Amino acid sequence: MKRYNTILLSAATALMSLAGCMNDTTTIEGFEADNAAIDAGAEGGEYTLAIRSSKEWMATSDVPWVMISPANGRGSVECVIKIDSTLVNDSRATQIRFSSAGEVLQEVAITQEGYARMINPEATEHNIAASANRTERWFDIPVEANVQFDVNAEYTSGSDWLTIKEHTLTLDRGARPRNTSIRVEWKMNPEPKERIAKLHLMGEGMDAPTTITIRQQAAPLIEDNRQGDSLAIVTIFEKMECWSDNGISTTEGMHRWDCVRLWEATDKSLPAPEAIGRVRDLDLSYFNTEEGIPQEIRYLKYLETLSLFGNVNTMLKSIDMGEEVCDLEYLKDLRVAAYGLVSLPENFARLGDTLETLDLNSNNFNAIPEVLTPENFPKLKALNLASNRRAAISDLRKRESANEEGAGLYTNTADEDVISRLLLWEALEELTLSYNYIEGAIPDFKVGERGVRAYTMEDIAERGDTLLWAVENNLPRILPNARVLKINLNFFSGEMPDWLLYHPRLLEWAPEVLVYPQQESGVDSDGHGVGFSNEPSSTEPYFERYPLMRGRFEYNDEMSEE
Repeated sequence: MKRYNTILLSAATALMSLAGCMNDTTTIEGFEADNAAIDAGAEGGEYTLAIRSSKEWMATSDVPWVMISPANGRGSVECVIKIDSTLVNDSRATQIRFSSAGEVLQEVAITQEGYARMINPEATEHNIAASANRTERWFDIPVEANVQFDVNAEYTSGSDWLTIKEHTLTLDRGARPRNTSIRVEWKMNPEPKERIAKLHLMGEGMDAPTTITIRQQAAPLIEDNRQGDSLAIVTIFEKMECWSDNGISTTEGMHRWDCVRLWEATDKSLPAPEAIGRVRDLDLSYFNTEEGIPQEIRYLKYLETLSLFGNVNTMLKSIDMGEEVCDLEYLKDLRVAAYGLVSLPENFARLGDTLETLDLNSNNFNAIPEVLTPENFPKLKALNLASNRRAAISDLRKRESANEEGAGLYTNTADEDVISRLLLWEALEELTLSYNYIEGAIPDFKVGERGVRAYTMEDIAERGDTLLWAVENNLPRILPNARVLKINLNFFSGEMPDWLLYHPRLLEWAPEVLVYPQQESGVDSDGHGVGFSNEPSSTEPYFERYPLMRGRFEYNDEMSEE
């Protein structure tokens, strides 16, 4: 009996609920929505619309970027309107149509803003250190944007110490923002003050750029004293990523560093009393740099000898030397070899008043630098431009295609005067041009032209040996002081002129090794084999002209013939 009553109670409750629903529907007259318009942002989203209707209704939209759920109903219903993010910069509009049995009950207007053209970096300020290892001197700036943009650097302090790499922005969804990043590489700050740069990101169709400020810390102050020299060398060492074999230890005094020699009070060439204890010579070997001589070199104001040798992957690099070396007013000997140099600084001639030796061997020059003239360097005694080959070729017809950066140091004596200019450099005691791409005939000279004069009896008196044949035959006086001449392993051809074949110092130059031999199986730009057509088979013709030389060199000649 109890169970039966329970069933009756449940049935009564259900009937009451059904009656309530029917009453709710019957109390609604017509159709109404609680909002006649929806304004959406560019990113879209979900919006709620409350519907009350006494009729069965259906909701429709003519565009794919608006979805209604549920799309039909009766009575009190809560609809969710989903609006997709836009793909365009301009605004767009549509409407949702509610209808019943073909009759439009109501329209709800939908308006969506377009994406404004935007470039939004993750941060608009970046602070970087004054120095760091070369592999760590970069950072990325994340950027959200919906327009393609260019990046330009404005330097409020310093110049060109940032390198902006190419960025890629893929706008695969129209005006919807996409993410990219800007890679910025930076150079170390040589100055004891903060420097600032501004990156201007200018987008297509935008009136003003987005600006990112970059601040770099100041470098330590390098003073004009012995401690300043020490700090300068440590900084140079770090910038060039020198190997530890150079013997620098910050726990020991400079006088114990293997790569350094200091001025002493007894040195005859001491430039000034205050130079005592300062750096006289700096010799750094084996390093890995992509940059020219560090700017801190200028603080070594009493430097007399600078030697930098052995950059990693030299042939792959294209480096400008840098201007600061030109500030060294006491520099006599400069060696920057196997470094990757392709140019000398514009003010390089400033070293002309002191420079006596210049060694630029094993770099990547494509031509002999124009600044190297006797007028610019009147005190220069030794010039070494050997082994400036970036590629190894034996056929000059392939020179231009051998390497996109240039095959190496090239000149043709038929077209250019540069070799003549070097041969007329009277003060030179050493001239080394071996293993380059120099083609054509050895230049000949006539006495009375271009300042060329013949040997005279005064030359005989100075040398103390026989130059009588040279005087009697009016031989051009070319490289009269040269103890070393190396022109081997080039692409010279034709006949050697008499000034070379019978040069008074010829046998001092070991011509069988360092003058006569040219590129093995070499072919010049015209497709002809290289080598001299009148290479002597022995030294006898030479001894006939200079009989006093026989006693000095005949033994060596016999050895070479064996």
